[in-house]
Amino acid sequence: MSFDFTIKPVGQLVIPPVVRPEPEAVQTAVATQLPAPQSVTATDSGGGSNAIAANAARAAADSVSRQVIFDQASAAMVYVTVDETTAQVVNQYPESWQLRARAYFREQEQSKSQQRSGPIPTDRTV
Repeated sequence: MSFDFTIKPVGQLVIPPVVRPEPEAVQTAVATQLPAPQSVTATDSGGGSNAIAANAARAAADSVSRQVIFDQASAAMVYVTVDETTAQVVNQYPESWQLRARAYFREQEQSKSQQRSGPIPTDRTV
């Protein structure tokens, strides 16, 4: 006995359209007429290119610089966004506390490896 229950269609596959009934809340809803300032209207179809141009102009107007720095103490790459007008860090990944923790643990690991270069003090030779 075979456990293969696949049915292979013959000819073209016909997919019936799925018609979902409207919920009761939609059927009993009251039509709403809003004044023009409160209504929402769709934008024209060519608005996509204007949005791209507006974003490009906004990005050019931003006075931020993006930098990638190698932090030697933590041995990690740091991605920094700096505001050029105030010279303040706007965003940084990884954050400074993470870098300090990495540097601390790295230093701890290095100090352990330097101590182990000789014989372990608890070992005794007889």
